[in-house]
Amino acid sequence: MRCPHLGKSSNSFIGDTTIFENKNGLVGIGTDTPTSKLTVAGMIEITLGGLKFPDGTVQTTSAAGGLFSVAHDNTLQGNGTSGSPLGVAVPLMLFGSSPLELVLVNNLAARGVGVFGAGGPSNSSGPGGFGVVGSGGPGFGGIGGSGVSGVGADGAANGGIGVRATGGGSGNGNGGSGLFATGGDGSVRGGFGVDARGGIGANAQGGDSVDATGGDSTNSVGGRGVVATGGGSGAGNQGGAGITALGGSGATIGLAGNFIGDVNISGKLTVTSGMKMFHIDHPLDPENKYLNHVAIESAEVLNVYSGNITTDTDGDALVTLPDWFEALNKDFRYQLTVVGTFAQAIIASKIKGNRFAIKTNAPNVEVSWQVTGVRSDPTTRKFPLQVEEAKSERERGYYLNPDAYGQPEERGIEWARYPQMMEQIKQRRIEAEQKLKQQLNQQ
Repeated sequence: MRCPHLGKSSNSFIGDTTIFENKNGLVGIGTDTPTSKLTVAGMIEITLGGLKFPDGTVQTTSAAGGLFSVAHDNTLQGNGTSGSPLGVAVPLMLFGSSPLELVLVNNLAARGVGVFGAGGPSNSSGPGGFGVVGSGGPGFGGIGGSGVSGVGADGAANGGIGVRATGGGSGNGNGGSGLFATGGDGSVRGGFGVDARGGIGANAQGGDSVDATGGDSTNSVGGRGVVATGGGSGAGNQGGAGITALGGSGATIGLAGNFIGDVNISGKLTVTSGMKMFHIDHPLDPENKYLNHVAIESAEVLNVYSGNITTDTDGDALVTLPDWFEALNKDFRYQLTVVGTFAQAIIASKIKGNRFAIKTNAPNVEVSWQVTGVRSDPTTRKFPLQVEEAKSERERGYYLNPDAYGQPEERGIEWARYPQMMEQIKQRRIEAEQKLKQQLNQQ
């Protein structure tokens, strides 16, 4: 027997087992390259008893509950590589609802689920426990650590999901949020509630798809609730959309978007429904009715200006326009209407120096005037209106409003762009309609 206080001159297997001890006293089970006091290549299974820590605490197991918690003064450090093996340093707490299986190979965790947490049930009417709670570490002069950071694995078809969160069900209230993120505070700009990039930026279903609140800021702009950047494209192809929103399926289709507050659009706004609707309270019955108006449409980018003016004793009037008028418009068109008397009115001189003159054949005549100009500022000249546009090869044979042309919904333009997603939405709508019918039949 070797003296326990002396080192060995060579490595050895203990008896005829697979337990190996090297000359430095490191023991390996199932491996002859141990890197710690005890390195196990395989699963550690505890059938009776438990784990005892240096402070005297004991973690026991049971057939019913398995390993429910490990509370100790240490937690894992390192990234699992040979240069940075997993070590022990700060508090660790594990929760689960099944026996813990720990698989280590040379301090590397076997591939599988990175972290799988099932939140505990509620003991009363309150919410259930969290599946995973992660708090990022502080950064000293730099960026703080991530609370939860997930990177999806590559795949021959679709890449793996970095983080997948499913909201809990509800008895009578709202379903739980799939992902709830609050941006952190900052002295300049608050942190993002959700910052998702690559593949599908964010793909969340059930309950609230995304429930994100931008963080506050001490001195500047508050953080954004959601920031989504469309994916890049190959040469000659169109980049992906930052956000594609479709109304929820049910007996009737829900709104694709609902904005409460001001909306800012930096770029061109394209409305494909053929109607730009304005929805206001009816001024004569605001409590019970709405009044709907639509925008005037044109094949030109037009600006319209109007007013009233009265000619003097000689029948002359001079209309003064804003100093930016001719810098913004060109190709002017005029309309004059005499008010309150029979008289004639003409444009005595066209617009020049942001002014034009009106002449009537009688003195002191009130005239309503209207001037229309074609917008011609640098932005409009850079992005001219294309009145007629050919559909792309992918969109040919499809309609923006297929039902208006007696075509089935599958001939809608969104079916050309997002066929799989539209098929899923149609199926969910059919299921919702069938469920509604069943409920009505049961009543």
